[in-house]
Amino acid sequence: MIFFEVLLSFFFTLAICLITFLSFYLFLRKTWRREYVKWDMMIDLLLRKAIFFHEDNAGQLASIPVTRRLKANLRNKRFCKQFVKKIIAAKRNMSGRHGENLRHLYIQLGLDKKALRLLESRKWHVRAYAIQQIGTMGLKEQLTRIYRYTNNKNDLVRIEAQIAVLNLFGFEGLRFLDIISYQMTEWQQIRLLKELSTVPQAELTGIDKWLTSGNPSVVIFALKLVRNYHRYELYENTVSCLDHGDASVRKQAISTLTEIYTESTSEELLSRFDSETYKNQIAIMNAIAVIGGVQNVSTLLGYLGAEKHEMKFAVARALVNGSAIGLECLINDSRSTTYPLRDMIPQLKSEIKW
Repeated sequence: MIFFEVLLSFFFTLAICLITFLSFYLFLRKTWRREYVKWDMMIDLLLRKAIFFHEDNAGQLASIPVTRRLKANLRNKRFCKQFVKKIIAAKRNMSGRHGENLRHLYIQLGLDKKALRLLESRKWHVRAYAIQQIGTMGLKEQLTRIYRYTNNKNDLVRIEAQIAVLNLFGFEGLRFLDIISYQMTEWQQIRLLKELSTVPQAELTGIDKWLTSGNPSVVIFALKLVRNYHRYELYENTVSCLDHGDASVRKQAISTLTEIYTESTSEELLSRFDSETYKNQIAIMNAIAVIGGVQNVSTLLGYLGAEKHEMKFAVARALVNGSAIGLECLINDSRSTTYPLRDMIPQLKSEIKW
């Protein structure tokens, strides 16, 4: 009986403690939420004021008026973090004089110095955050500090540094491709290409050198630049990549040639078909279907005997779209009445581009 009374008392006390803790937690959250709402209003007001701030008569940007209360709040880590988050988001959406005003406010409040202190942190995520700030806020004078991080061993620090350099110097910032030794992941390349799409067009030099880099991922990225910016003058350099030792590089070269092809491109691809990996063979057939210009249809017909249906379909599509007489040759082939070609031909007829 005593045992049950003790057990009941224990659970009752535990319940009281839990209720007290939850009540305190909810009260604290409610207080913080109200505080954040007030902070947001204060920050938004200052950012709007900064965005539409005008230069003085001398043509120099004067100090943007900042309240004592806001300056005092900047000593609060949570407030400062919220302010930096908002000013960075605003700067990303602003350019010209409005963006320059936000940059001026950022420096005026000494946030650039705080970012530089964070850059010296041993924690990789803190360094990445600092680099992101420097790049977004356009602190070009800090290039030498962040450039060394473009070849950092940490993936996140490395990509943030590379993007920051692009933000600061546009296409010229791609010079880090000359020195990086770590492999660029597909995700990193996508982020860099996305960032480049927002950069004003300028003369892009150095791609020919990157196409011969000892780092396969740099070669792949250079091939994507050739493709995205239609660098026809680098056609021969791209064809040379079809003989690269890395299969991924060769596959990207095949993809790139679908954008900068000539009359002989399909024959160049077909001449390398037998020595390629299965995935690259599929890529070659898909490329020929886009490029066309097949001179020797009998070569393609010879590959219809492939065992895998995926390859059969890729070859048949290349045949139909690669030559004006491809469909006729396919239908006249004795294998066209057998499975699976029999079922593939109706679909291929709907895709034909001739």
